Amino acid sequence: MPYEQHLTYAEYTDLGFSDLSSADGFEKIEHQAQRAVDGVIDYFYQDHDISKDTNAKRVDAYKSAICEQIDFINQTGVTASYANGDDFNSISVGRLSLQPSNHVVSDGMIHGVCKEAYRLLAHYGLLYRGRGSDWYVATHS
Repeated sequence: MPYEQHLTYAEYTDLGFSDLSSADGFEKIEHQAQRAVDGVIDYFYQDHDISKDTNAKRVDAYKSAICEQIDFINQTGVTASYANGDDFNSISVGRLSLQPSNHVVSDGMIHGVCKEAYRLLAHYGLLYRGRGSDWYVATHS
C-alpha cells in the first residue's frame, strides 16, 4: 500500500508552524511524524478518507498533531519512542545520582508522539479505541 501524505509544507506553514524554514527535507520528517501519529490514532485516516471528513476541526487537529510531531523530531532528532537508548529515568546509589541526558525527551512523549500532539488528538476524539457500552445503554435508557 503506497504512502499517502496528508500534510504539505504549505499547510504546515499555514497552520502557524515555522521550525522548518524551507521545504528541504520536509517530506522525510513529515513521513516519520505522520507514521507516529497514525500509529497512535490506530490508522484512522487509512480507513477513512480525510478529504471526505465532514469534521473540519478533527482534520485540523490531526494535521496540527503531525506539525507538532514534525517540530518535535526536528528539535530533538528522536523519531521513535525506542530511539532514546538509555532505558532509565534515574539511578541513585548513596550520594551518586545518574540521569540520562535525554530523559527530558522520553518524558515528553506518550506512546511515541510528543505530548502536544497527543493532547490535540485526544481532544478531538482521535484516540478513541472502543465503542459504546451495551451495559450502559441497557441500564440507563
